[in-house]
Amino acid sequence: MNIIPKILLGTVCGIAGYLGVTAGAYLPFVVRDARKGYRDDCDYLLVLGGLVIGEETPSEHLLERINAAAQYLKENTHCFVMPCGGCFRDGQKKSEALIIKEHLVGLGIEESRFVLEDKSTTTFENFENAFKIVEEHSGKNPNELKIAFLSSDYHLHRAGIIAKRCGFTSIGKVSCPNKSNILKNYTREYFVAYELLKKDKR
Repeated sequence: MNIIPKILLGTVCGIAGYLGVTAGAYLPFVVRDARKGYRDDCDYLLVLGGLVIGEETPSEHLLERINAAAQYLKENTHCFVMPCGGCFRDGQKKSEALIIKEHLVGLGIEESRFVLEDKSTTTFENFENAFKIVEEHSGKNPNELKIAFLSSDYHLHRAGIIAKRCGFTSIGKVSCPNKSNILKNYTREYFVAYELLKKDKR
């Protein structure tokens, strides 16, 4: 066998082995958190944004989060809600946060409960901005309060790690069951998790 094919074969096998080992090490934690059905109590519920289609149409996954948030907020009437996410995609006219708020108001959630985080473009920025906004709104260090975030079940593990890197020493979770494209979402979650190796916050 020519030396170049041998090198290519070795490289491919090495990459495949590395991906297999790292997936085996990381994904069980993702699946564990996804299956727990978290519904932690909180003073502030952060609703993490998601894909917006066109000018202001929430994607299927974002609608799932909105509906899960509405259910939680109707059962837990004492907490504030902070929709998170900016306006940063081509053609988008409203921030993710405003879109989430409008839909939640339409589902019966009182306007007085909302505090918006409408500047972020990533999960890291969701939590960085939210930390400051909660501090300003409450007049307290967020770590003196009960803070929780709501996101799709497959996203909970990574988002929880990011939250702690952004200053939240303890943060609750509220699960939003993911009902479609499950394999695709877990595969994507594995690859985007590499941002945790590159980011070093606070």
